[in-house]
Amino acid sequence: MDISRNHPFPSRFVLILTVMLLVCAGGFPGGQRQRNVDVQSSRVPAQIEGPTSYPIQVADDTGKTVRLERRPERIISLTSFTDDILLDLVNHRRLIGVTSFAEDPAISNVVDRIADIPNRLIANVEVILSLRPDLVFVADWTEAGKVTQIRDAGVPVYLIATGLSVPEIQGKIRTIGRLVDAVEQAQAMTEQMDRRLSEVRRLVSSIPEDQRLTVMDYATWGSAQGVGSSWDEVIRRAGLINAVGGFSADEWGQVPLSKEKILELDPDLLILPGWEYGDDRGADAFYRQIVEDPALQGLSALREGRVYQMPAGLKSATSQYIIDAVEHLARLAYPQRFLEE
Repeated sequence: MDISRNHPFPSRFVLILTVMLLVCAGGFPGGQRQRNVDVQSSRVPAQIEGPTSYPIQVADDTGKTVRLERRPERIISLTSFTDDILLDLVNHRRLIGVTSFAEDPAISNVVDRIADIPNRLIANVEVILSLRPDLVFVADWTEAGKVTQIRDAGVPVYLIATGLSVPEIQGKIRTIGRLVDAVEQAQAMTEQMDRRLSEVRRLVSSIPEDQRLTVMDYATWGSAQGVGSSWDEVIRRAGLINAVGGFSADEWGQVPLSKEKILELDPDLLILPGWEYGDDRGADAFYRQIVEDPALQGLSALREGRVYQMPAGLKSATSQYIIDAVEHLARLAYPQRFLEE
């Protein structure tokens, strides 16, 4: 069966995808680019102990050596990932700029924590250099010419890729901690992530495999996140089964779906967007479209009231907030196990 029959991706998919690239620091809608990695055994940098001793040299995620002569005191974040991380790792006086997305409550996990950060930024070289930063974090897909201009001005630039698994994310947190002289804080952050994951695992691990619920997200352009995405990592960690886990995803980590295929898969939970780019009411309109669609009334998720909207920042999180996404999904799926605590 052609699972994408009658559901070609609309042209606006490209526009929305571009925005989510910016939001997720190299990621993709709700899950990020698919990679051939085993999320159970992702290779991550070795654990770093002790304070940072400068000068240091660290290879960024493109293999480029980044040298810091001294502790950075004027740090700029141009990715949502580093917005999330740095707000927890460093004194806010050292963070002179975050992404413009950080102040959007529809997609930000930190909107209530940035009032004392002076600048909201995009990749505008002139503005960035005017702020005299001594370290800039940018996504690894950022336009090469802009990165070169910043580096040619003598400013260290660290290019960062999206982590698709918890171990990858934790490795990136530890590396950032070393760069900004916050090794202990980074270690504490990763340990807290482990503790919270352990608690979710304790609550759901006793559920037999054949009794675990299936879940599928469904985007406005007619696709779900497949294996190899960060969303698939969230599903697995929450003790659920990805309804499209048996299908090959495309280069964006997406599995196009027809209505017929959705009905055939019949997931126990259906997760719909909580935000749509450029349309404040778009997500709610899409929710109504799905739950009122006569062709989909046979879905178990509709009959049992298990169609949910998930906040965009949470669902696409590839920082420490991926743990919040795991907890959120686990509570939706198995509320009784959390109520019993």
